Parts: sequence; C-alpha cells; structure tokens
Amino acid sequence: MSIINQLIERGLNDLAALYEKHEIPSIQMAMDQMEENPDLKYSPAYLLVKQIKAVSKTTDLTDALYWADVQAVFEEYLFLEKDSQFPFMIEEEQVVQYKEAVEGNVEAMLALATNYRLQEYDDLAYNWYQTCAKLEVAEAYYWIGNFIYMGELVEQDLQAVYEAYKKAAYLEFPDAMNNFGDMYLRGEVVDQDDAKAFYWFEKAANAGVPESMYTLGYLYKNGRGIAQDETLSNEWFEKSAIAGDVFAINKMGHAAFAENDGETALSWYLKAAEKNDPYGEYNVGFCYESGIGTEVDVKRAKYWYQKAILHGDTEAKIRLNALMKG
Repeated sequence: MSIINQLIERGLNDLAALYEKHEIPSIQMAMDQMEENPDLKYSPAYLLVKQIKAVSKTTDLTDALYWADVQAVFEEYLFLEKDSQFPFMIEEEQVVQYKEAVEGNVEAMLALATNYRLQEYDDLAYNWYQTCAKLEVAEAYYWIGNFIYMGELVEQDLQAVYEAYKKAAYLEFPDAMNNFGDMYLRGEVVDQDDAKAFYWFEKAANAGVPESMYTLGYLYKNGRGIAQDETLSNEWFEKSAIAGDVFAINKMGHAAFAENDGETALSWYLKAAEKNDPYGEYNVGFCYESGIGTEVDVKRAKYWYQKAILHGDTEAKIRLNALMKG
C-alpha cells in the first residue's frame, strides 16, 4: 500500500494531500502539522522533521536525497511511538547544516556526511559522501573507499576501493595517499610495487600521517622501495611516535629498553597507554611489575594489566593471574 493510501486509511487526509503535491512548500506545511503531535519530540524523526522543514530548495545533486528523507519521515510518522522518556534535543547547527547541504553547499554536505558517520548512520553518510564525490571532494572518495573495503554497508570490491583511493590520493588527501600506498605494498588488486608504495607513503608522511611515517621507517629499515638507511629509519620511527602512532610509540619504548634506559622506556609506554593502547598498557604493567624505570609496584602493575585486559590483551591476563597467585 502506498504512503498516501496509508495516510488516508489512518484519517490523515491533510498530510496525504500535502505529500501528494510533491512540492517543497507543501512538505514544509506537512512538517508543521507533524510537529503538532506531542509524541514527535520523543522520536528520532523529530530532528529530520526540523531539518526538512528548513529546506527551501534542492539541487540536481541533492533532490533525490531530500525526497528520500521526506519519504522516510512520512513512513516513520505512520508508526510514530515514544522512543524515549526524554525529548530529543535539537541543535540548531544540525538543522542549518542539513539545509545548507540540501541547498548545495559543498562544505555542509561533507560535514553532514561526517556527522552521520560519527553517529553510525552509515547508509546516510555513504549517500552524502557519494554526492560529495560527484563534486570531486577528495575526502569523500577516501571514505567511499573505506566503506567499500569494509564490505558491510556495500559489497566489498577491491578494484572499486583502489579507484576511490586513487581519486582521493591524486587529489592529495593524506589518509588516502597512505591507503593507496598500502595497496601497492600489499599487492592488492595491483602488482606489488615497493617503489610506488614508498612514493605514496612518503607523500602521506610529509603531509602529517603518523601511520605513513611508521611505514617509511619500516621501508628504510628493510630497504624496500628505497636504499636501506638505519638513520632515516630511526628518524621516521621517532617522528611517527611523536605524531601519536601507538606502534611507533611502543617501538621507541622497546628501543630505550634495549639500551637499558628504563625511565625513557616507561615514559614511551605511558604515552601509548594514555591512548588506551592495550599493548602499551601491558608494557606499563610489566615495567611496574619488574621495576623497569621505576620502583616495583605490584598494585600499579595489576591496574595496568586490568586495563590492557579490558582492551583485549590476552598476555596481560596471564601476567595478572600470575600476580594474583603470587
């Protein structure tokens, strides 16, 4: 049964007539009527009603997205229930952002896609990223590649992932350059090519991507795609650690430990632990258990092992059990 027929069947003839006109002013009037229902404020549809109500025009790119949202609101309204004990708080910024996106503002489109992604509305995020990609927005191509690679929202297609990362990389989006280089390093879809991998990792590292800095350190250390150079390898590992990559941070801790500099090792491990990295938390626990860079402190060791266990580290569970028995 069509939405119009369902509305009429429920006695919502005015809403049915407004929906049937398929005009923005009529839809705005329908949103006004929906707001008169006190239960609406307790439904997630409340935000979308506010957003749709604010729109005064669409573009060729956004028209289909707007009318899909309109349809979704009407479908939701047909089965409206209180989803919460408390009314949904509407931030004006979210309403303005939607309005500007639908009306053609590219920055608002990207911001809206990002907010949807962070709120785990992946289908909505993906649709808006696709819209941004039609306008050659580098970040949009990058996230499209990620969604396709994950293969949850859409079917995984590594060739499509490659094309999306390539678009974003050539538009010089840093994280895309990293992922594009990684495909050459691993030989995914393309022939494995260390030289091309190095080229893209270097560009991404110079653009500030910590993961790429770490990989450059690895490439220099092993002479892959570039002449082996221990000095440059160590420099990039340290840059990566300073930039916040937890693998690099722990590596710097290991390097200090190997030089019998326990205090420096512990300071590095703590930086990783502060980022909720389970391996860093394990390493901090081990330092306190063994007196590396600090006095032996079993209580603190247990604390850090417990944190590491909560974040999935299995070795920490073995160490904690040993301490509990001891």
